[in-house]
Amino acid sequence: MSDDADVAALGEEADALLDHIMPLLAGQSAELQGAVITDLAAIWIAGHRVAGDRAEGDCMRAELLQMHTQHVRELVEMYLEGVDG
Repeated sequence: MSDDADVAALGEEADALLDHIMPLLAGQSAELQGAVITDLAAIWIAGHRVAGDRAEGDCMRAELLQMHTQHVRELVEMYLEGVDG
């Protein structure tokens, strides 16, 4: 996604889906919420494969996990600013 309009559209789609998921997690313990989110992230990362090349797939999944972690950290900061600011 290189186009700003594509990124914005993806963000809107993600927000809409999140609006559907949040009520399912609301009121659940932090441990259960974390377990569900962790499982979904693992399913997402494991679904990225490179046909016929396990090592290349492992490398790609490692990069995805690193990217995912960075984005989560950025979002945590954004949400903290909303609470603290």
